[in-house]
Amino acid sequence: MSKELTIIIPTYNDSLEKIKCSLDSIIKQKKYDFSKLEIIIVDDNSTTNLIDWNEILRIYANLDIKYLKLSQNKGPGNARQVGLDNSCGEFVYFLDSGDSLYDNSVLQIFAKRKTAFCDIIATRMFDEGVKSRRLGFEFNNAYIFGIFIKREFIVNNSICFNEFLRWEEDCYFEDLLRYYNPRVISLKNTSYSYNFDSESITRKNNYEYRNEFGGFSAMVVKSILLCDFYEKEKAYDSFNAEVIQVLVSCYMSFYPYLFGKLNISERMYKILFLLNLLLKKSKIDTNSREFEQLLFQKMYQRKIIYNNSVPLDMLDEFFYLIKTCECLGYDYLIEGTNITINELMSTLELEDNEKRGI
Repeated sequence: MSKELTIIIPTYNDSLEKIKCSLDSIIKQKKYDFSKLEIIIVDDNSTTNLIDWNEILRIYANLDIKYLKLSQNKGPGNARQVGLDNSCGEFVYFLDSGDSLYDNSVLQIFAKRKTAFCDIIATRMFDEGVKSRRLGFEFNNAYIFGIFIKREFIVNNSICFNEFLRWEEDCYFEDLLRYYNPRVISLKNTSYSYNFDSESITRKNNYEYRNEFGGFSAMVVKSILLCDFYEKEKAYDSFNAEVIQVLVSCYMSFYPYLFGKLNISERMYKILFLLNLLLKKSKIDTNSREFEQLLFQKMYQRKIIYNNSVPLDMLDEFFYLIKTCECLGYDYLIEGTNITINELMSTLELEDNEKRGI
């Protein structure tokens, strides 16, 4: 039976309190017909038994809840994809375990504003950690959260989470949504509450993600995978923009380490090698006038030049370092992903010169 809305909740080793926080925010919705709603909870192969799921189904008997447990842990993106594949809602909404609907009018507002003439209903997101609202999807500030997405739009454009990404998986999915130019209704209402919990798996991973470039490996892999998609679509403007974006981000962040007095870590070397693969994939001439103009334009947008925070004098050296960077091992699992260097190169039909003996 088709539904009006599917809410997809990935979970991994979460407490009963976190699951109840998310489900309570749904059951408290006013003036909404719950017969039009399905909830899919996807357990990413939890290793603890903190929750009696039969008891959850009993407590929330008024909600149509499907509980799916995966046989292998692959991260939240894969769990959300399983939820998508098993959904029947006209619209879908992603809600992470422990987060909640902002107030008791969210679904009522959705039901009033949904229309056949939109692909996304974009709302705002409240961040409990900093006690402020993020701007919505139209400002590229909430990723996949706080948006109701028409499932038909996802299916017709074959938009999927990438199974290789554990981090940056939401950014990858968001970029695909934007690529297909969805018709968006933007509301000033807030629908999503990002509930800060320092003990949660997500927040602990987030600390690791941010610590000393922890998320950069996944960010570069995300860009490589997107470029592979854009190349197949012959979307070369999007392709070039993605390459420029990640190069600028890395140059900004790495400058004090590569050209200053700070130490260069093994993690950074691995990221540089991934950038090497990205440049090989792009086949961009970093010495060309066109590339230089695109790069400077992005730096102006990021206010690098205005702020004088990162000098431009070492760009040539930066690209030289990338192109001459050697791999520290082809069999290691790339941080924040489900793929090794060997597997990535094989998937994208990339070869390393040194490995071929050239």
